[in-house]
Amino acid sequence: MLSAENLESIRTDGERILALARRDPGRPVPQYPGWTMTDLVSHVGGVHARTTKICRELPTERPSAPRPGEADDVLDWYETHLGEMLAALEMADPDTVAWGFWPEPSLGLWERRMVVETGVHRWDADQAFDEHGPLSGLVAVSGLNEFEAMWLPRLPELPVLEVKAADLGRSWVFGSGGSPLRTVRGSASDIYLRLMSRPSPVELPRPWGAAVDALEPPPKR
Repeated sequence: MLSAENLESIRTDGERILALARRDPGRPVPQYPGWTMTDLVSHVGGVHARTTKICRELPTERPSAPRPGEADDVLDWYETHLGEMLAALEMADPDTVAWGFWPEPSLGLWERRMVVETGVHRWDADQAFDEHGPLSGLVAVSGLNEFEAMWLPRLPELPVLEVKAADLGRSWVFGSGGSPLRTVRGSASDIYLRLMSRPSPVELPRPWGAAVDALEPPPKR
């Protein structure tokens, strides 16, 4: 059994994305030029559907993310896969091994990945409707906790960076090879949003900012 708090976060943020998309499916999403809310829902729904597949089939290699068919109503398709993923995660053993992006991947890590994936894209959806709240503390901390294993390997070699979440009294150090050359401070939400190349008052050192801004966006589905 996985964490009830994590599952509720996924449910709440996932349902928020759907509610906003139902309000205006054609609304542009500022984070991804050329995307509408329907495109965002299709992307997140595909990630959710792949997570369900991983929980059920325990693959050892990366599976593809399912996509809605031409005859599917994308919003209904998303709603179905959100529910199926939550059910699959609720029944999962967090220690069970399956393919993942990290060393020693497990279904517990997939649960936490979905907290972050769904929470960040909920933030993207809110931005589309000019609603500018922060990430939840759970999403921001989960994202910062996974950053070293999830995202750092995709970046070029960078100087060691320390980030301090002033609102939580916590810090993280990213990179290896000595003491941090720079410490960045802000709320956990603002720090993680900047690391995910999203608008934030946090200023990263120039090489770090350039590196995270060069990360490839997800494919349009």
